[in-house]
Amino acid sequence: MISEDRKKHIWGVANFLKEFAIEEKMKEQDVEDLFTLGLLHDIGYEFLEPQDYINHNFVGGNMLKEQGYKYWKEVYYHGIANCEYQSKFLDLLNWADMRVDSSGNRVSLDGRLEELSVRYHVPLKELDSYPIVCELKAKGFK
Repeated sequence: MISEDRKKHIWGVANFLKEFAIEEKMKEQDVEDLFTLGLLHDIGYEFLEPQDYINHNFVGGNMLKEQGYKYWKEVYYHGIANCEYQSKFLDLLNWADMRVDSSGNRVSLDGRLEELSVRYHVPLKELDSYPIVCELKAKGFK
């Protein structure tokens, strides 16, 4: 079951993507697609027990693939550093995911890493998210 904080994060990511797309004057369809992608990116949590949350992206992506969702690969591959699949929407999703904390608040990339480090009691550079943030920064995301 998706927690209240997870719901806040999901809505925060969706709104972050929508606002970015509007600011960048992207096509209306892209604005809608990015908002929907933000809403769906963590759907896999709904079908997993906490000990299996690490696989939420694969479960959600596969489920959306079965439903014919156009951006299932973005859900499937989000949160994976140096992955074989690359797309503009995947970069934007990873960026938004790392710019919205677990309570739905907007934070910096470094602020998100700090939050995850404290929450999971893992040194910052040992976080699964650390290489993703490094990739995003290398691509010019702030």
